[in-house]
Amino acid sequence: MTARSRWLVLLGIAGFGLGILRNQNALAWSSLSILVWLFAEWLWFYWRVWRELPALQFTRQVNGRTKSTGLVWAGRTISVSVEMTSGTRRQSPVLTIRDCLPENLEITSGKNEWAIISKSPSNSFRYEGRARGIGKLVLPGIRLRLQDAQGFFVTERFIPLKQTLRVLSAYASVNDSQPLVKRMNSLPQHGIHRLQRAGMGSELLELREYVPGDPPKSIAWKVSARRDMLMTRQYESEVPVRVYLFVDGSIGTRTGGFGRRLIDQMSYVAGSVARSAISAGDPVGAVLLDERGQRRIRPAGGERGFHNLLEQFTDFAVPPNPPAQQLSPALINAAMRLCGEHHPELLHPQVNHVPFTFFPIAPWKRRRVYRRTLLANVMAGLYGLSVSQIVDLVHDDRMMAQFAQRLLNEAGVSWMPPLVETRSQGFHDGMATMELLSKAITESVATARDNEVYVVLADLLECATNISHVLPAIKLALARHHRVVFVCPTPAFRRPQPQYSTDVGTTARELLEQAEGLRSCELANRLQRELRRLGASVALSGEQEAIRMVLAETELARGGRVAFTGVR
Repeated sequence: MTARSRWLVLLGIAGFGLGILRNQNALAWSSLSILVWLFAEWLWFYWRVWRELPALQFTRQVNGRTKSTGLVWAGRTISVSVEMTSGTRRQSPVLTIRDCLPENLEITSGKNEWAIISKSPSNSFRYEGRARGIGKLVLPGIRLRLQDAQGFFVTERFIPLKQTLRVLSAYASVNDSQPLVKRMNSLPQHGIHRLQRAGMGSELLELREYVPGDPPKSIAWKVSARRDMLMTRQYESEVPVRVYLFVDGSIGTRTGGFGRRLIDQMSYVAGSVARSAISAGDPVGAVLLDERGQRRIRPAGGERGFHNLLEQFTDFAVPPNPPAQQLSPALINAAMRLCGEHHPELLHPQVNHVPFTFFPIAPWKRRRVYRRTLLANVMAGLYGLSVSQIVDLVHDDRMMAQFAQRLLNEAGVSWMPPLVETRSQGFHDGMATMELLSKAITESVATARDNEVYVVLADLLECATNISHVLPAIKLALARHHRVVFVCPTPAFRRPQPQYSTDVGTTARELLEQAEGLRSCELANRLQRELRRLGASVALSGEQEAIRMVLAETELARGGRVAFTGVR
């Protein structure tokens, strides 16, 4: 019943009572007829609900496909159409259909909600959207809202229609980001004769004029003395340049909304670099690092290798079960909204009944206990918890936070901070990230056979104070003539810059933002100074800038040169 019908019932009862007390038969009979009419409307409405809702069938097509699994790209348009068919003739005057959307899907045109007033047995609507970030896209089902013509009675149902889509990372076009493209693959396919090109082989290919950045050992001194100018030997390339992508998936890279997470930026840069390198014939491998350890992907080339790499990035971007968390009001509100959206039947008072109690006495504390009890009962129905576990779930903040984050994680909602109690626990102190990164680089150098390009995409700004733990591995890689490039994304999508403004904030929020900006700038300067002192390249934020820098380093590795200016 809606508020309108409740007021009408109250007025009908009041009028019937006054008519009996004052012997006003007309008032009593009119009030009684209103109550009887409302009761008849209630019976007719719930008969239609019992008869029509089970006969409704829904079909959803994502890009023309109705399968429960699929593949989409981040940032590209996704076309979704929903069709409803009914096995019986529909009598309900107003039926509202809404396709429940996950957090990772943003509507660009159309609407995901449709109000059907006609009594046609078949209806459909269509909308378009795009995935915000890499990972998983879960379309849970259809939400129905059925009401009568007068608006006295309304009921809502959730029809499960789950479709799980893998969201592959977007990547930049090769022509837009690569300044120099390799002309041919040095390892041709079977049946193709070997081609000669400049590289770091042992057979002489040609002599050319010296260019700043060429290694001194390649200078032909006798020819240079005869021609009175420096000449450089160019050798045949024997193997392609291998590119290894080290992607950090720690807690700090996964928090935040889809499209704004650090792992979304790193996946975009990694996909663009892989697309460019594979287009030029270079194999690309990856090392994925997170709390579970490291996972290696062997270098591969071709379209199959590129798509396999993107699929590995997608599976890696799906957040695992979160660690121990803190319980926050935002986490409780998000879990309650999700339960009201996906499990309305478990929140119905007839199913999820919370007994009244006077304790705690404070009304806000009583409301908090009431909401936590509702949420605990829903989780008990979903995960099969016992009575003792339900009681622990109501009173234990850590247990409630763990189950709430698990519920959000399974529904495709991004991680919500705070995930750890303090900044110095878990991966936020940088020690665990630095140890994993150092171990991965050392193992890659030990198994490398040629000069390779190591592209490290990690959240190093939070680990800048412990960067000394990874410096020995970087020195080892540079001593073996590998090129090392660091890409450090920032949540603001821009490079940290010092603020020299004399205006000082007055509110606590402004002061906190200014202090955080100064801290990020100091960490960025320290990180750049330490890494560039060894000879590694560093890019702070700026996706296109980072891609261009990595491709320039790859081109230098192909030609065997040290740098464009002659100095690392």
